[in-house]
Amino acid sequence: MTTLATTRHTLRPLTPGDLADFHAVWSDPEVIWWGHSETMQASAELLAGFLERTADHPGLGWWLVTLDAIGEVIGDVAIDPSPLPNGEIEIGWHFKTAHQGRGHATEAAAAARDHAFAAGIDHLVATIVPANARSVALAERLGMRRRPGTFVRAGLNHGVWEVRSPA
Repeated sequence: MTTLATTRHTLRPLTPGDLADFHAVWSDPEVIWWGHSETMQASAELLAGFLERTADHPGLGWWLVTLDAIGEVIGDVAIDPSPLPNGEIEIGWHFKTAHQGRGHATEAAAAARDHAFAAGIDHLVATIVPANARSVALAERLGMRRRPGTFVRAGLNHGVWEVRSPA
């Protein structure tokens, strides 16, 4: 996997050694409100599963996002197999509450999206609970449009947003 850079961020590939930073994001019930990791062990299991799903797949992966100005990990972005039955690839983002609403997720997710398209992925989806207005707005800033219908994930109805590669 490749390290990515934006104007304000470094996106480095997530590794098993990043458990503490990963847990700092995934244990926060305000960030992962649909089922945060209550223990370090739960985060370790999630992290291992995420890394296993994306291993050896060009264009796929999880990145920790560091805000360069302060040298702190502020979130993550992912290009990952989706839970949809047709095997589409999903883009996702998770950012610490203190860093939400400042364009960090949009900037980092755009870099991951562009990386996926450069690697030959022809379109990406985002599965979002429609009431999650911030994620819906971010998906739309990435050029994504909602498809008709919903599906259930983690016990919640999700919509599907999609963007196609310009190439």
